[in-house]
Amino acid sequence: MDGADRASARPRLIVAGNANVDLLLGPIEPWPRVGTEVIAERLVWRVGGALGNSALALAGLGVAARLVWDVGDDPLGSWLQARLEATGSEPRVLPAATSVTVGVTHPDGERTFLSHLGHLAASDPEALARSIASASPGDHLLVGGSFLLPRWRPALPTLLARARTRSVVTALDTGWPSGGWNQAVRSELLATLAHVDLFLPNLDEARGLLGAPEASPHGALRALRPLVAGTTVLKLGSAGACRLDRRRVDHVPAPQVAVVDTVGAGDTFNAALLAARVAGLDWHAALEAAVMVASQAIATSPRRYLAWDDLRRLVGGSAASTGLS
Repeated sequence: MDGADRASARPRLIVAGNANVDLLLGPIEPWPRVGTEVIAERLVWRVGGALGNSALALAGLGVAARLVWDVGDDPLGSWLQARLEATGSEPRVLPAATSVTVGVTHPDGERTFLSHLGHLAASDPEALARSIASASPGDHLLVGGSFLLPRWRPALPTLLARARTRSVVTALDTGWPSGGWNQAVRSELLATLAHVDLFLPNLDEARGLLGAPEASPHGALRALRPLVAGTTVLKLGSAGACRLDRRRVDHVPAPQVAVVDTVGAGDTFNAALLAARVAGLDWHAALEAAVMVASQAIATSPRRYLAWDDLRRLVGGSAASTGLS
């Protein structure tokens, strides 16, 4: 097998989900009263959505991935497509307005989102089904932002089950359900998690799913273990991330950074974690890599990402022979 064949035989990373335009304003405190006007010090107009944020992180790392995504047939859709054209994965263009999210940041680092679904409401999972059908054993599939893709949601259990029968590693980050964590949402997600190899919630999302608002990270991981086909990595914000390894919690703390903007941090973490796993890093090194990449991203504006060679040196020699590119 020559070099080209070896490269083509490597596991691939497939990223599917929502891309939209983000308009970020802030910091704002307290929340404005109805009928008043508030001046925001900062405005950022950029690529957003789970897929959009992950795609930017992968491009910054220098990691190739196949994207499964849509845009609307309007100027915002053209703008979004142009910003992600370097990925080499063209979107489907749907006859709808491109989705826009207004993110309001707050001084404590938290944020509030107001979204118009736009083209996401019209998106169907046909392109995802085709990508799964053409995937190879060992490929990794990351689905992000599924709660904002109403036509994808009922199909995900079947599609992810199909992916696993093809020995594709499935990863899921749903995001926060707009209607809250009611019983219907919990039941829907539990049916999907039965076919998920890697579940990627943050601590609040895990608590919402479990109906346990005071659950500790360790308690949440233990409660999620029988609900997920594979493993759960819990994102802890400024506290880093953790995973249950048998009975032990493998926790990687985050470095202290001067936070500029946390929007998309979880999606950036997901991209780096999956890239590291595709490259062959063990779980602890992959967690370290993901925490480092996300930490640098939230501390920079314009957002910057660690190059893979720099990341390899930081996480140690376990990445030295992975051939990630």
